[in-house]
Amino acid sequence: MTDAPPSLIPTPEIESLISALESLVDGEAAAERLIAIGPRAIPWLARFLLQGSARTVALPRCRAVHALGELGAQNALLAYFRQHRHSEDAAVLLAEDAVRSAAAEELTKVRSDEVYEVLLDAARDRITGGLIRALSEFRRSKSIPVLFAALDDDLCREDARAALRIMPADSRSFAGLLLRGAHPDSHRFTTSLRERRSVLQLLRELGADAEDWPALREYLQDPDPDSVIAVAGIGFALGRMEDYGRLIDALFRVSAHLNWVQEDDVVRMLELHPEPTRAAVRRLCDVAANRVDQPNWLSPQWRILRHFSMNNPGATSKAQPVGNSRQDGDR
Repeated sequence: MTDAPPSLIPTPEIESLISALESLVDGEAAAERLIAIGPRAIPWLARFLLQGSARTVALPRCRAVHALGELGAQNALLAYFRQHRHSEDAAVLLAEDAVRSAAAEELTKVRSDEVYEVLLDAARDRITGGLIRALSEFRRSKSIPVLFAALDDDLCREDARAALRIMPADSRSFAGLLLRGAHPDSHRFTTSLRERRSVLQLLRELGADAEDWPALREYLQDPDPDSVIAVAGIGFALGRMEDYGRLIDALFRVSAHLNWVQEDDVVRMLELHPEPTRAAVRRLCDVAANRVDQPNWLSPQWRILRHFSMNNPGATSKAQPVGNSRQDGDR
């Protein structure tokens, strides 16, 4: 059976298809049928999206957004963003975020200045993963502050990281401004652990500029292990040999609180710099021996110390408990 030409589709059938967007069973088929009808379906879909109420189930409105995007009805999607108001109901607000994400991604089919500005304003108002992915398609440095702010959002962080990786030079420059306190968002950067950690990890991945190192070095005192590990990785990558001792001491300072992924990362970094690491291990082992500390192999700090002290010919006799196989076996 073939579809009837659009001009022969009666209005009651279009109304029925619009209603069917709500159906769990027939909703997808209804959306495809509306797309097949063509431009005549646009006013009906636009009314469903723009005049319909937001609800806790996003799928019907996402179907309408997809159909409007397929039909090239960008004006209706732009109107949706311009008239959008956030619900006070948390469940409705979260569901409508999915609709906004879908609309943003449909709008990237037309990469005009108007579309970009509407998306950027929407992201500043309330960020979503779809808005981040849409903005990343434009690759404009004007998006950078919004993307950095999204690093503080658990739901958007990975999308924001991916978007920032696309613009490495701009991302590094903006991170440098945050570090040096030269941007209005610097206060948020210093007070938000999640954003600070994400920025430092991103800088480690992208490569920091040497001029930013004095500011970065201060974060070796950060209480967050992930942040300290990221800064140490940056310092080693920059070849700051005069700071190697400080980097290693900072890693050992947080080493008692590492998870297994962090522990492996620290060990790999330290293995690349054996001499200063062994010197630090000797000092720490002597301190532990003088305090008569008993090894605790459940602690990542003790495991790291043992890893480097067992094959360290310069270890002192007082430090031997760190590599004592009998005590290890007893435990």
